[in-house]
Amino acid sequence: MEWGSWVCCEKMAVLHGGFLLAQKRSEPAKLLEIKKSDWATLGKPIVNAVREICAGEAGVVQGPGETRLWQKKVLAYVWAKLLNPTSNEPNVKEKVDSHTESDRRWKEDLFFPAESMIPDINHTVLFELVKSLGASEVFVELLSALPAGTCHLEVTRFVDHVLDGTTDEDVATFLDVWWEALKLYEGPRDEIVRTFGDEVKKYLARASDVFCHSSKRIRLDPDVSLFPSISSPGSSSNLSIPCLFLHGLRKMKARVTPYDYKCSAITKLTDTLRKSLLSDGAIEHSAEVYLQKLSELIVLGNPKAQTLPVAENFVRIVKNAERELRAPYQKSAFQLPQGELAPGIELLAEIFRSWAPEIQTESKKDTNIERRSLALYRMVESLKCLNQVSPLIQNGDMIPQNTKEILSDFILSSCSFVRKCDSYVSLDDAATVDKVKMSVAFAIINNRMERHAEVCEIFASTPGWAFAEGGWLNCLERNGEVFRSTDVVLKLAGILKDRSSCTATAQSEVKRFKNVVLDCLSALPLLDKNKALLGVLHAYGGQGLCRDGGPMKEWFEEEVNMVFNCITQSETVNSIDKAVTAVLRVAFLNPETTLQKMCRLAAVNLGAHRLFSQILKNLPALSHEDDRSSEGINILAMCLLETTVDSLATAKAENQFLEFLTSLMEPGEMIDPELPRPLLQPAQVVKIFVLPYLTGGDSNIVFPLKVLNRALKMPVTDDGTKEHWLLACCPFPLVFALSQLLDRCILCWEEDSADMSTRVSIETKTLLTQTLEMVCDAVEQIISVNPETWSTSVHWLYRKAEQLDWTVRICLKSIFGGHFKFEVPATLFEVCDLSDDGWSPLNLPQYGPGTGLLAWMECCSASTHMMDQMLSHLIIDSKNVEEVNMFSKGFLVALIQLLPWCSSSEWKRLNHIVRSLLQRELLHVPFTLEYVHYLPLLNLQPFAHHLQFSQLLLRAFQLICSHGCSDWLPPAGWTHVARQCASSMSDILESVKCKLKGLGAQNLDANQEVLFVIMQLFCHVIHIMVMMPPGTSDSLYYVSLELLSQYETLMSANTSTSGLLNKANEKHFLHSIAENLVSEEQRSILLQKISKIC
Repeated sequence: MEWGSWVCCEKMAVLHGGFLLAQKRSEPAKLLEIKKSDWATLGKPIVNAVREICAGEAGVVQGPGETRLWQKKVLAYVWAKLLNPTSNEPNVKEKVDSHTESDRRWKEDLFFPAESMIPDINHTVLFELVKSLGASEVFVELLSALPAGTCHLEVTRFVDHVLDGTTDEDVATFLDVWWEALKLYEGPRDEIVRTFGDEVKKYLARASDVFCHSSKRIRLDPDVSLFPSISSPGSSSNLSIPCLFLHGLRKMKARVTPYDYKCSAITKLTDTLRKSLLSDGAIEHSAEVYLQKLSELIVLGNPKAQTLPVAENFVRIVKNAERELRAPYQKSAFQLPQGELAPGIELLAEIFRSWAPEIQTESKKDTNIERRSLALYRMVESLKCLNQVSPLIQNGDMIPQNTKEILSDFILSSCSFVRKCDSYVSLDDAATVDKVKMSVAFAIINNRMERHAEVCEIFASTPGWAFAEGGWLNCLERNGEVFRSTDVVLKLAGILKDRSSCTATAQSEVKRFKNVVLDCLSALPLLDKNKALLGVLHAYGGQGLCRDGGPMKEWFEEEVNMVFNCITQSETVNSIDKAVTAVLRVAFLNPETTLQKMCRLAAVNLGAHRLFSQILKNLPALSHEDDRSSEGINILAMCLLETTVDSLATAKAENQFLEFLTSLMEPGEMIDPELPRPLLQPAQVVKIFVLPYLTGGDSNIVFPLKVLNRALKMPVTDDGTKEHWLLACCPFPLVFALSQLLDRCILCWEEDSADMSTRVSIETKTLLTQTLEMVCDAVEQIISVNPETWSTSVHWLYRKAEQLDWTVRICLKSIFGGHFKFEVPATLFEVCDLSDDGWSPLNLPQYGPGTGLLAWMECCSASTHMMDQMLSHLIIDSKNVEEVNMFSKGFLVALIQLLPWCSSSEWKRLNHIVRSLLQRELLHVPFTLEYVHYLPLLNLQPFAHHLQFSQLLLRAFQLICSHGCSDWLPPAGWTHVARQCASSMSDILESVKCKLKGLGAQNLDANQEVLFVIMQLFCHVIHIMVMMPPGTSDSLYYVSLELLSQYETLMSANTSTSGLLNKANEKHFLHSIAENLVSEEQRSILLQKISKIC
């Protein structure tokens, strides 16, 4: 603030004129000697001048704020004049008022120009000016800027002034100043008050330096505040401002005549005592009571308040009422010292006894209902509050016992008095008070007054105010940022739901209201967003605010389509937070439909599942379990389940949805311990998506198996129970259901089966066996914790499994443990040295003589562990040529019998068996080399096993493709065995490439040998393809292309110009082999590829 601009202005000329006129009227005396009795005559020009200054320019309406500002400025000039020791003491002036001193004051004293315009005055001018202007609040504000000693001195002068010839006006001013001191908020001061205080401290500091020898001067600390601190143990009563008011009231009590002044005096003294007695434990009103009392106070003090707009005047009225209500409860240093509490209580009891009868009598007679009601209301409220805290005072040690008795008697006698006076308070009807209350709430929120956050909750909790003419919606739109709390948003949501279907409210306003609520929701922290969403689900269920339909449902449909179009059509999402907020807004309106849309899009929109899983992990409230759901599943799981029924029409959609479901089972960030993490527990997923289909005989079991497989791969987290989640999913019935499915795999090629639903495809078998193994491992863990508990269940499973194939029971051995032996066909004992301790023979009719190797191979394919056991227990004499020869023939027959029913994992194990037996030279596979007579002598020993394995496959297919087996398998079966063969051939090729790498790629001999091996593999593959039924050998065709590509690579690496004739012969040989293919398309492509080989 530029002080020069208003210290030296035309308004100061008006003030100067007022003082000059008063000075002229006081001749021959001076204003320095003015007395209280002279003010009516001499003070009139000064008062008129100040009022003219405060009124502003002619024709310009000046607000109360501007008027108060100029009152503060004028009183600051006058008081600064009084406190400047070089202004009002002639002797001092003669000593120091030289040209140099004047020059210094012009430069350093901010008030020097104003002080120079004001003649020498005394404190009578200041106090009477405060009384005439009704400027008690300004007086106390300026008083608060003075150091403690000066403040005490000034209040002492004020009280002495009031006690000198006390009039009713003096009493009113005294009580007003007391009241303003009690209400003073020790917060930041405005610039005028701060500057006034700073200037006075400079005056006092200079005076202390100049007159340090004078015993009449007190050296003051300029940093001491207005009132002694309540935390200062040594606070002395001789500097206590409240004590001065207490003593002043004691002296003037006989002169307090009007009954409303007596009510006011009792109010001030009661509030001062209560604040002093409860300095460490002030009790505040609840927000509802606070707002009610604030409204009542405004109605009583301003009878036309209900007609005032929420504008500057009304805001000022609310702030004044707020200060009044706050005064008795706020912490401040305006407190009586402990030694003055007892005298204060005695004085209160004394004046109450003396004044109570008169107050009752006079208030009945008073025809000024407004004045009577306000005075009585304030007094009654103060006495009620003292009554409420009386037990705390009685239990404390602030006052002696005899004073406690006096207080008890006072409280007892005041109760009936309060009841009678309460009936004299004339409040308007409740509707008027409620209307004012609403306007008060708007003002508090708009201006961020005290307790505005609590008032926001009342605002949102009062449906009767909604869309009121007083600007309810405008207030909400302007102040959206203060309504950002979970409770407030939920309360507003309740109003929104009720009003959305109300025809009396304009739908355009309701839509605006909806947008404000959603904006408040969007601005909440993530944790509070989820709490708000959870609140909607608890209150209104899955349909949320759209539960009752109407316009809300239409608005939701518009927004939800727009939100998901933006999310799915944008190539990248700039911020996951924005996507979360966008989904939150529509989920808040209708959680269930939003989730249904998300789940469907996660399945059908390419890549959408990743984004949506991230969004849902940020909104765990959407996995809330609806208590009203008969199935007992949460809303998210319910929507996911609906998607599996309606939207998984393609394998692509199914796989993407599976990824989505898997992601939801993975733990997300910890948002709140009370919210689900992860969104879906594996046990929950298995119960919903697996058990009903596996145990219910459903024909579509692939997807449930995939879900179960994914769930079992989730890390097992310790949730405090130390129990595996599978325990909640009926593990033993689940194992048996999977075992039944595995048992039905034998029917995979039975096209004439009466019940097609009982068939399990061979493609499913790998997934099934892997899943069963994982379930068995989990059940084994469960059993190991307390084996005795599960003994009955294990026996139950064994009895149920007896009706299944023996190979299935082999898979369950980890569960059976030591309870039961391995039960295998008796013929297996002919080829294995198995002990009776762990193995038991089964006499099965389908396993007659010579089937031991078949049983042995079935055991090998069951599991890796069983494969290792079978290899270790195999009985064969490698030195007996005949025995090895017979074993090799039997092995080929068994391999043919098992091949069509092997899953990919089982076939991999049998491949391992073949390689192991070849390495141990237990399996004899004689082979003839095609085109060998064209080649020089080669070392094929490193590749002998590769060629033998390939030859074994060729011989196997020569047998199964013979005329006698032509109708053995359906087309799908032939396709399957071709895939198994292609898989083995690819593995052989990879092994050959690794071997070449080990021998050295630059080794020309090794390179030539590998070329020869690849040619042999190519011949075998083409031979098998030729023997296969048409249209079933595509997988082998791809292997042949792979072999040719590898052949071409090796040929390109060989830059030697020698042996060109050999290269031509090799190409001719490959060409002649490829020409045998039946498929014209495959034949032409292979021939074309061969012709391009250099």
